[in-house]
Amino acid sequence: MAQFNPKEFVYNYRNGKPAYYSYDEELYCGTFPEEWVLNHFPGTGPKECENCAYYGSWNGVFLGYCSNCAKYQYNGKRGHGFIDIGREGDASCDMDEISVFDTYLKDVTPDDVGDKDFMDSFAAQGFQTPPDEEPTFEERYPDIDLDEVNAHYDEMCRRENEREEEEEVGYIIDRGGYGSNYDGGYDSY
Repeated sequence: MAQFNPKEFVYNYRNGKPAYYSYDEELYCGTFPEEWVLNHFPGTGPKECENCAYYGSWNGVFLGYCSNCAKYQYNGKRGHGFIDIGREGDASCDMDEISVFDTYLKDVTPDDVGDKDFMDSFAAQGFQTPPDEEPTFEERYPDIDLDEVNAHYDEMCRRENEREEEEEVGYIIDRGGYGSNYDGGYDSY
């Protein structure tokens, strides 16, 4: 009988591509570099950093380091770091850092990563359908008459403009503090 070895890379494929692999009881994106898995700095990675485990995961597998670990532990050598689920921070002004989406995640679509049975990251972010299939405003809110809303807005703007034209402009003359101190006395130099 074969025995399970947690210190062995075990890959799971989808459509001929590595969707994820397991190592040391953690799941990693199928394209995440194995050499990084073997040498996470202490306190980093999905096992030792809660931010990495949460922000750096997609569909239940580790995608990349959180922005704190990426910046302060790896100095941007392993990406900019994730600031939200599936969203890498922008360090475009720092030329020494490189995006994980330009390296090991290049040409990898979100559906190619992990397994929605572990976690559906897209749904966890509040989306029900992919962005290119999102319903239009009219489809989402069929009871709202946009012509009526726009007419109401135009009327409000017209009334506000009329009010501004009717208001008088008043001026206050400041005499530099000489004269009444507004407390019943007088100031002098």
